[in-house]
Amino acid sequence: MKVNLNKENILKVNNLRTSFFTDEGEVKAVDGVDFTIEKGKTLGIVGESGSGKSITSLSILRLIEETTGRIVDGEILFKGENLLDKTKKQMMNIRGNHISMIFQEPMTSLNPTLTCGEQIAESIRIHQKLKKKAAWEKAIEMLRLVGIPSPEKRVKQYPFELSGGMRQRVMIAIALACNPELLIADEPTTALDVTIQAQILDLIKKLQEELGTSLMIITHDLGVVAEMCDDVAVMYCGKVVEYADVKTLFKNPKHPYTVGLLNSVPKHDEDHEGDLAVIPGSVPSPFELPVGCRFAPRCSHARNICRTELPELLDMEDGGQVRCWIHSEKWEEQEVRQP
Repeated sequence: MKVNLNKENILKVNNLRTSFFTDEGEVKAVDGVDFTIEKGKTLGIVGESGSGKSITSLSILRLIEETTGRIVDGEILFKGENLLDKTKKQMMNIRGNHISMIFQEPMTSLNPTLTCGEQIAESIRIHQKLKKKAAWEKAIEMLRLVGIPSPEKRVKQYPFELSGGMRQRVMIAIALACNPELLIADEPTTALDVTIQAQILDLIKKLQEELGTSLMIITHDLGVVAEMCDDVAVMYCGKVVEYADVKTLFKNPKHPYTVGLLNSVPKHDEDHEGDLAVIPGSVPSPFELPVGCRFAPRCSHARNICRTELPELLDMEDGGQVRCWIHSEKWEEQEVRQP
């Protein structure tokens, strides 16, 4: 991705490749991904299920299950230092302290045998070296910060005693307890109803502004992208197919996949009759990826070159990038030769 040299990048990912090795073969879950996150800014990563969004985030924190998967290539530069060169002990200090993550489903991420306060205080004791009483008081303060009423009472409760929205707020409190410089939010509102979704997103945005935290948000919801993000990376089959600032992406999407995603979103200010627009076909099997452009089997614009050659990310005049032959000189040459 293009890097603005006048801005400070807190995270820069170069050619990240993460694979899983099975009896059926290698699954290239993340296949040469590049992006940057500026300090204090928000990057959205969007795409269908199976596009590699969550594996990208787990790779950054080096939480890939080593028995089946590994990062096979690339760099993950956090404040200029490559996280892939860090020891396990060094990564334990970075996770939760400098980079934190909000996971999709709090009930599978929170420990059911510990109170909410104990789970928040544990992170504070480990990373900030506070004594038990001070860490407990900080846990109460964090619950109050994320908008949980009666935090002195809630801090003693177990996750199953709280609603879904409350549990997600506890997850946010844990993630922000040590004032991380980068927060990764993986589908943070998927399991919540619409009203609670809006509250959680507003909370994350408010806390980000107050604490100056950089944010990477992973979602399939373009409404979340429009509300939260400064820049957007659209992923498909392990690759970034389009990158742009959020206004450019919504105003002038360039990749047919991005256009399809935007067209499939119902518009509340327009009357609509008939079926909603959909992207035909489905995401290909990771064991049988197309030879050329991975979106070609689903693309109405596809030509011979799309089916035989994989396009590179091309720089656009508006500062974005797109992985599509339509915007290349080769496409124009193909157009001329068409009967």
